[in-house]
Amino acid sequence: MTRFDLFVEEALYGQNGFYSKGQRAGSEGADFITSPETSTLFGACIAEYLDRVWHELECPNPFVVIEAGSGPGTLCRDIFLSIQDCSDALRYVMVERSEPQREIAFRDVTTRCFLDQQEVPLAALQDLPAGPFTGVVLANELLDNLPPRVVKKTAKGWLELYVEQGAEAWQPTPPEAQTMASAVAPKAQTGTCLPLQLKAAVWVNRALATLERGRLLTFDYGVQSSEIFTKRPMGEWLRTYRNHQRSGSPYQEPGSRDVTCDVAFDQLPGKPSICTQADWLKNQGLYSMTDWARKQWQTALPSPDAAAVAARSVLDEAAALTDPEGLGGFLVAEWRVGD
Repeated sequence: MTRFDLFVEEALYGQNGFYSKGQRAGSEGADFITSPETSTLFGACIAEYLDRVWHELECPNPFVVIEAGSGPGTLCRDIFLSIQDCSDALRYVMVERSEPQREIAFRDVTTRCFLDQQEVPLAALQDLPAGPFTGVVLANELLDNLPPRVVKKTAKGWLELYVEQGAEAWQPTPPEAQTMASAVAPKAQTGTCLPLQLKAAVWVNRALATLERGRLLTFDYGVQSSEIFTKRPMGEWLRTYRNHQRSGSPYQEPGSRDVTCDVAFDQLPGKPSICTQADWLKNQGLYSMTDWARKQWQTALPSPDAAAVAARSVLDEAAALTDPEGLGGFLVAEWRVGD
């Protein structure tokens, strides 16, 4: 019998885990697609943000950007292709637990962005580097894959989820977890299931500790208040995916599917500013970046040519990134350090 978060940790990151196999987002046969795979516009908006933060921090050199959960390096590549003001000061660190992913990412980014350079401002590591640095820590869809502990309210208190032989096994919850559950969801009714996102909270504290001055910026799906979980069944906020589709029980065939959980941002340390991804991208100038495509498409409407169709594709990508029922509904949280 294994506690749920430890079971999922092994299923995702163990020797035969889902991510340990080099699973790539957005590739042929992939089980999920993220904003960087949806459009290069996402990386361009983050590059715009990094340039602005660099100026806000009074143009430090080096300016260290750490991307946690960097996968195959898609976002890193797009940032380097779009960065402007801070390009000479930028030192980029991709952090990825999967060794195959790290190798793919470093090769692809250096080939695409630094083919003729002897030295590159890029590193690929297995874990967060030791700080403190001046710069930015980025994480796109990382926190949802840091497995939570799961508890259930009963008439006598809270039980905790364990996994035994591919099935749920509810056991008495330790006092500290009972206290946390009651604190984050004091109005929970009997039968309510709730994630306790201790691993995500620990990761945020570690990320903040790498910064002397700068920002921590995360993108993920989730909720601002844990109270929302009291109104939703567990199957809505704890999900599995395979081949871009929901994939049933997280307890069976460990390592064969992605296991993900909505992020409860109120359980994370500090007081980040939070907005939707749609609003954040608009604030970084997404619409001005796509204004040329909008004009070209409108001008060519009577008889679209290949250039107009390409412009239409850019507009479709921007719409996907800002769709309030999809990626645009994700939450963007920003922590400020040293201001």
